[in-house]
Amino acid sequence: MMDKNILRNIRNFINEEAERGKNVSIHHYPDHDIEYFRNFDIKIQLNEFKDVVLQEETGLELGGTNKKSFLLIYPLKEEKLIEDGKITLIGKEMNTFQNLTVDFGIFILIGINEVPEKELENLSSFTFISNSIEGFSIRSIPRRFWCRISSDLLNKGFSFQFFGNAICYLYKKKFKDFINSIEVLFICSHSDSIEKFIKISAEFTLKLKEKWLKKIESWKKRIDCDYEWGCEICPYQVECYEIKKVLTAREKKE
Repeated sequence: MMDKNILRNIRNFINEEAERGKNVSIHHYPDHDIEYFRNFDIKIQLNEFKDVVLQEETGLELGGTNKKSFLLIYPLKEEKLIEDGKITLIGKEMNTFQNLTVDFGIFILIGINEVPEKELENLSSFTFISNSIEGFSIRSIPRRFWCRISSDLLNKGFSFQFFGNAICYLYKKKFKDFINSIEVLFICSHSDSIEKFIKISAEFTLKLKEKWLKKIESWKKRIDCDYEWGCEICPYQVECYEIKKVLTAREKKE
């Protein structure tokens, strides 16, 4: 019920932004996706493009250290709450920006079946998207997320519509056994809209954080760790990781 209420608030937020005069555009995943991608000279293939886009190659930077940004990927089993293949953009298209860097946020809603715990964690990783589109790369630090798009990619017609379709395609290809539906929301260049969305979606973020903290606590108990600090600042991270690899390998053998 909570998920349903939060999603209702998010959809109301999108309608309200349109009523306030924000540019809101909606696209839908094409029925013939392969034909759609063939119309562009942009290469897309799972984990084939791991190059980093350098500053001098960048045509547009979405988010960044001095910009408001977020990435929220939320899986849920109530498929009926998701409008499969819907891509919503609050803001203008990429080819209209005069500035090199703009505020940016992505919300990806994923309808899932029963998913193994390891795959559930992988669903929340956006790295494979970065590694699967030529001329596109991401960077992230705590509370900051940003994408770099090369000038060449922009010249080839890369857009939010194409980006959204690529996200849907790559997720369904990589997690074809677990994903039923996917919906994408972009917010670009409107810092006030990003702030509103972050507040509205705070309960989603909190649920994901609580789930992650429980995993950390479970792991710390398993290896008899009684340190109070978090794993991300622990001076014994490397040793702990090596222990985890041994235990994982042992479980596979058993």
